Amino acid sequence: MYRLYCQKTDSASSIGANCDPMDLSNVIKKLNKMAHPSLAGSWDNVGLLVEPSPPHIVNMILLTNDLTPPVVEEAILRKADLIVSYHPPIFSALKKLTQRQWKEKIVIQCLEKKMAVFSPHTTYDCLLGGVNDWLIGCFECKDIQPVEQHTEMLNNSTHVVEFDTQSEISSRLHAKFKTIQDSSVAQCLQGADGLVHMKVMCSKAALTQIMARLKDFDMANISNLQFMQLSEVPKVGYGMGRKSKLKSSVSLDDAVNTVKKHLKLDHVRLAVSPETKAVSSVAVCAGSGSSVLHNVPADLYVTGEMSHHEVLHAMYSGTSVILCDHSNTERGYLVALREKYREMFEGKIQVEVSETDADPLKIV
Repeated sequence: MYRLYCQKTDSASSIGANCDPMDLSNVIKKLNKMAHPSLAGSWDNVGLLVEPSPPHIVNMILLTNDLTPPVVEEAILRKADLIVSYHPPIFSALKKLTQRQWKEKIVIQCLEKKMAVFSPHTTYDCLLGGVNDWLIGCFECKDIQPVEQHTEMLNNSTHVVEFDTQSEISSRLHAKFKTIQDSSVAQCLQGADGLVHMKVMCSKAALTQIMARLKDFDMANISNLQFMQLSEVPKVGYGMGRKSKLKSSVSLDDAVNTVKKHLKLDHVRLAVSPETKAVSSVAVCAGSGSSVLHNVPADLYVTGEMSHHEVLHAMYSGTSVILCDHSNTERGYLVALREKYREMFEGKIQVEVSETDADPLKIV
C-alpha cells in the first residue's frame, strides 16, 4: 500500500496535500540550478523529457532510479505530478508512440496522466555532493577528489579581444558592445599616451559581431588589436567518479562489509588482487565504472559493473574490485536526494522515493 498522506521532514515542516503548489517551469529552474545540464556527459539525455500541457502544477515528486512499468503504476496511485528518474527513460530516439514497446507505453501513460518526467543522470554523477560523493561516503576519507575533473568556461566567455583607441571612440564602442549578446567590457583604462585600452570578453559566436562593430569605426582608429582564446578552468569538487586516501588502512573484508552495509546488500561480487594486503585508497564510480576507473591508482575499486577483461586488468594491476550491480550503487542516493529536494522546495512539495524501483538482477 502506498502512503498518500502528508509526511514531515526532519525539520518538522509539513509537506503534502495541503502544501502550496509550484508550477513545473519553476520546479525545473530550481532543479537545473542545483545541477546545471552542462555537467552532463555529451552523450547523455538529461533534463525535462516529458512535459504535459501547461499549466502544470507540481504538488508531489516521486524519485526513482529507473522508470519502469511498476514505477509508473506506483506514480499514478500516489498521484505524482513529476517523476524524477535518475536514468533517462528516453535515451535512444523514439520514432513512434504506440502500445507495442514498453518504453513507448510508459511515455504515453505519463502524458495521459499528466505526469512530467525529469532525468538528471550524469549531472548528479558529476555534482559536488552527488551520487559519487554519497557512494564513497561510507569510507573515512582524507581528501576526496573527482577521478575525472570537470572543467568549464568562466561566465560563458571563450575569447578576449584587446585593443587601444581614442577616448571618444571607446565610449561609443562600449555602448555598441553592450548590445551584443554574450559579450562584456571587462576593462577600459586610459594610458599616459591618451589612448584607452579596452578589453572585451565574449563567446565565440559574438566574435564576428565584435569585429563588425570595430570596422564601423574604421580600423585605422584601432591599434594593438589582439585576440586570445580562454581555457576552461576546473570546477572544484565536480567531475565523474571519486577517489581518496583513507584516514587509516582497513582490511579488504572490512571494506567489503562497509560497502554492503552502505548499499544494504547481502551479497556483492569481489575480485581480489594478489597485491592487496590492506586497503588504504579507494576509487568509486556509480553505475558502470570501466572507463572512468581504468588505470586509476587505488587499492580498491567500488562500482556497479565492469567487463570481465576490465576486472582482470584491475586485479593484475594491483587493484581489488567490488561489483554491486549497476543501479545498486545509485539507488540509495535517492534517500539523500529526497532530503535535498525537501529543503530546496522549502516543504512546499511532497517528495518521496519509489517503493517499487529495484535492480533487475537478483542473486539466486
